Order: sequence, then C-alpha cells, then structure tokens
Amino acid sequence: MRRPLLALLVAAPGGFAGYLALGWLLRPWYRRWGATDDELRRSLPGDELVPRPLAQSTWAVSIDAPPEQVWPWLVQMGQDRAGFYTYQWFENGVLHLDIHNADRIVAEWQDVKVGHRIWFYPESYVIKPRGGPRVAAIEPNRAFILCHQVSTDATSCPGTWQFVLEPIGDGATRLILRARSGPSPTRAFDIVAELGYFVLTRGMLLGIKQRAESVVA
Repeated sequence: MRRPLLALLVAAPGGFAGYLALGWLLRPWYRRWGATDDELRRSLPGDELVPRPLAQSTWAVSIDAPPEQVWPWLVQMGQDRAGFYTYQWFENGVLHLDIHNADRIVAEWQDVKVGHRIWFYPESYVIKPRGGPRVAAIEPNRAFILCHQVSTDATSCPGTWQFVLEPIGDGATRLILRARSGPSPTRAFDIVAELGYFVLTRGMLLGIKQRAESVVA
C-alpha cells in the first residue's frame, strides 16, 4: 500500500510541471483558437467593461445557422438551466456540478435580463458563496455580455465573457467569444487552470454549434 502512494507522491510534481509546460507551449494557440487576425485586433461589445485587461483570449467558430437560431442557446445557459453544452461527464463525474446539458430550446429560459446570474454550480456546492457571472448587456441576436464577479459588488467587473454573433452570409453565423480579465484575487489560480478552461470553453462553443446546426438540419 505504501509503494503506490510513494510512487504517486513522486510522480505528481512531475505531472504538474508537465501540465504547466504544455500550457505554456500551447498558449499562443489556445488563446486565439478559431479566431482570425482581424477578430483578434478589433474591439468587440463588452471590451469597455475591462478597458485595460491583464489577459485576453478570443475564440471563434463558424455555425451553419443564422444568428437568431444561435441566440436562444446562449441565453438559456446556466447550471440550473440548459447547462454549458460542454463535457458533461467531466462536469458531473469529476466536478460534481449537477449539470444537465439541454438539446432543445426551452421557452421559460429565454427571458433573461441584465442583472441576472448565470450560475456555474448549485447552491449546495462546497464552494461558497455560489458563483457565476452576471448578465451585463444584452443585444438580441448580436451580443450577450457576462461579467465575472468575485464579490456582490454589482459595479465591479474583473472579467468578462463576451458572446458576439455576426452574420457571414448564406444564413451562417460567426460566433466569437472573448474573455478579458483584470486584477483579481484568483489571478494565480486562473493562470494555472487556463489550459483546462480552454478545453471546456472549446467544448462549449462546439456544443453550441452542433445544437444550432441540428435545428437547421
């Protein structure tokens, strides 16, 4: 019994160091996954909430559906709503978030207003208080701006998720997601977890794409 435990203690630091090294090497790629040079450079709705970010990532995916058919999937996101369309086996099997990713548009989840919270985990979760971004701005079929808050101060916005929909012709949509972050007490942890965040975020964007396109089909 002692030998496996000793082997784990010896291997764990090396595994963590490998994870950090991999994240550093892949960082230029995963911080702009799917985005064009133009999408990286230009300003997007919500940039003004974190005008001088310490970190910024911009991701994008093309969807064979018009913006008005992508939009409902965005506004119904949330742990207690439609989920986040990413890897449910990880969300529930590893993180125990009690998420149930929806494969349909639910009418009662469409009425989202500025100030509403998009919860990441249930109220009974081990982390207190319950966390999740606040809806900062809504432009139907165009922009859904979320502000990540680490306190109950509704005027602060240390970080954003900026979902932007742009028509690209032939009934298709460019879904752009920009994440910006400023000073935060969780900054060190966020840097370490950045690669993991990307994997889940990429899964979310592809999940939205798949669902929106299946409705069109």
